[in-house]
Amino acid sequence: MAYRSGKQWAVSVVFLTVIVLSIGIIELTNRNQTTFIRESLLIRAKEELSIIRSELEAAVVSDIYVANSLAAFVTVNPSGDFDNWDKMASNIIREGKHIKVIGLAPGDIIRHIYPLKGNERALNLDYRTVPAQWRSVEKAREIQEIFIAGPVSLVQGSRALIARVPIFTDPPQNTQYWGVCSVVIDLESLFQSVGIKAFEHKYHLAMKGVDSEGDSGAIFFGDQTIFDNAFSREVVRFPYGSWIIAASEKNDLLKQLPWYRTNIVRLFGYPIMALLIFSFVAIYRLYAVANKRSLHDELTKLPNRRYFMYTLEHHFDQVQHNGQKETFALLNIDLDKFKAINDLYGHAAGDKVLIACAERIKSVLRTSDVVARVGGDEFLVLLPRISNKNDVDVINIELQKAICLTPVIYEQHLISVHVSVGYAFYNKDVLDIEGMLKKADENMYEEKRRHRT
Repeated sequence: MAYRSGKQWAVSVVFLTVIVLSIGIIELTNRNQTTFIRESLLIRAKEELSIIRSELEAAVVSDIYVANSLAAFVTVNPSGDFDNWDKMASNIIREGKHIKVIGLAPGDIIRHIYPLKGNERALNLDYRTVPAQWRSVEKAREIQEIFIAGPVSLVQGSRALIARVPIFTDPPQNTQYWGVCSVVIDLESLFQSVGIKAFEHKYHLAMKGVDSEGDSGAIFFGDQTIFDNAFSREVVRFPYGSWIIAASEKNDLLKQLPWYRTNIVRLFGYPIMALLIFSFVAIYRLYAVANKRSLHDELTKLPNRRYFMYTLEHHFDQVQHNGQKETFALLNIDLDKFKAINDLYGHAAGDKVLIACAERIKSVLRTSDVVARVGGDEFLVLLPRISNKNDVDVINIELQKAICLTPVIYEQHLISVHVSVGYAFYNKDVLDIEGMLKKADENMYEEKRRHRT
């Protein structure tokens, strides 16, 4: 009786332990999952901010270099007339996406401005009499480079950037100063086009660097708390000077997602916890057996050779005996000069290349296709329902693009990857699997030889 009571007690302890462990595993997994999701959202937010930075640079530089054509015209025709001023200026504004006003100031006195309507008061303005504007004109002349001033508030109530383009008649010496071309860029239009408004729906955004002074410049968009709590900062670089843009969370990033996305582990975990408890021993035994007889490659998580050959044999027999006109193809993918990658960057880099290649191959294939890592740098792919060379060529092109187009990033290195792909088709004349594998292998080495020539 005592033995029986002791056994029941031991079973109860195990049962309670399994319950506690199950709850702990579910909660830990849920926390890890939410952390992963949050980190993924943060990475995506950083990428979005980087895109905005790039778009800002491109948009501003595009507009000021459209206006730079006028400066080039003046350089080669310093004493030319400007009878066609309205036509030239209107063409520049039409080509520039965000340009509102363009002015030309020989001797730093505005003699030409477009559009004139609404800007009559600026005509014949001597910049030297307006200190706020003269500083930026003088700066452009001093650095002999395009200088972006502002943002400044316009009389109309909006804000704008003013690009000062100094004009010299003796480039590249730049000792004969002719005057300045000023380009007014609408800030609201600029921000709208690069996606800042859409970005602000999800995150706080701030910018600083008035008059292109970068980190030392004043804040002109957002406030200091955004910089203090920023999860990412980017530098917007201009021909001279820069801005700093920063983004911070409006609230917890996870709140952007539906509640079930952040609790998916619990939604699935707790309903099956009872099953896990009652089948604990069986699952453990199955896990131990499966762990010993693993059918997957440990590094890439792809099926290994054993799994692939079992699948291939099953598919081969099925196609061979079903009596239908069904065919399939095999691809043999081999990384070119993989040993050189290991020798140059180390085996850790080689492992990362293999993992990246595995993911890129999977991204191209259909759900019905099977890919396996069968050797150090060799992959085999089973393509059901492939009947002609054109289909294989299409898949081969997509594989080449996915694997080779983007280098693999390892530490601070960009590792270029090249592959050779051979293929073989099943048809009624194929007698066995070995023949198909040999044919795919031969085609792969033929492709590799072509790459070397």
